Amino acid sequence: MARVAGVSVSTVSRVFTAPQRFRDETRQKVYAAAEQLNYAPNRMAAALTTGRTGNIGLIVPNLANPLFPEMVKAAQHQSRRQNLAALLGDSDDDADDEEKLIRALSKDVDGFLLFSSLLREEQIAEVGVLRPTVFVNRRVDGYPCVLVDALQGMRQLTQYLSNLGHTGLLYLAGPANSWAANDRLEALLQAGAETGLQVDVSAPNRPGFESGNLAAEQLVRAPLPSAVVCFNDVMALGVTARLLQSGVRVPEQVSVVGWGGTQLAGYTTPAVTTLAVPLGELGSRAVDQLLLDHACPTQQDPGPVSLGVTLVPRATTGRARVS
Repeated sequence: MARVAGVSVSTVSRVFTAPQRFRDETRQKVYAAAEQLNYAPNRMAAALTTGRTGNIGLIVPNLANPLFPEMVKAAQHQSRRQNLAALLGDSDDDADDEEKLIRALSKDVDGFLLFSSLLREEQIAEVGVLRPTVFVNRRVDGYPCVLVDALQGMRQLTQYLSNLGHTGLLYLAGPANSWAANDRLEALLQAGAETGLQVDVSAPNRPGFESGNLAAEQLVRAPLPSAVVCFNDVMALGVTARLLQSGVRVPEQVSVVGWGGTQLAGYTTPAVTTLAVPLGELGSRAVDQLLLDHACPTQQDPGPVSLGVTLVPRATTGRARVS
């Protein structure tokens, strides 16, 4: 295969075990030769000689949440481009199960991408040293992180609602043990203060459709807020569905906003206004960060990668009702 690719035998071997160390041109020559010769590297043999498996572990809190499949798919595609295999685990929104998954997979992977990790600080101190780790949608000092700029997104939203005549909103908060939930809440409170919007905050909620349904049931028993902003798109779908079932007109009586930019939020009727996160880029950039950490393990931490958020106005938001 080295002769077909026009490179040395050692280069072929190292492209498969440490692809991040080579230029795209060199990698593509080797991969093209491998495809031409129907060659597949023996990962087990490579692991014995190099200490590397050619696998990375992807851990998500809940695959049923439509935020995560798009991120995971992008991470898988980016891994495949680097000749790496991605192993997937679902922690069922449980920090202890997340730790168990990391320990179970640590011997079979070269590193981890932890999406919206719920690990407690003492757990991170124990399992974060098992393999190189990148945190996605959570900031952890001392580790590579890929985040979104929640404050930038919330500023767009509060200005948009203010322009529609809203003077306040109710925020349906996310889980108490979620870094992203706390980050999003702090960003909304700051953006609301800057815009002059009154922000009322609910008790913490599980990030699901049922939580949105239950919250809407409570809303219809009291004076309705003019706008409801939800922790994520799934909750916003639950709120919207139950409000409509209860005879509340959306957005004429209540505007509803989600977070995430999931495809599902745009497919429903009415389509849900959302703050769209670049889900695919989060997944692919996380793989890049992991490979960079492998290639330069002693490099000084450059700080987190922060991606922008885009407001996508749709049918669930409108002008504030006139009392």
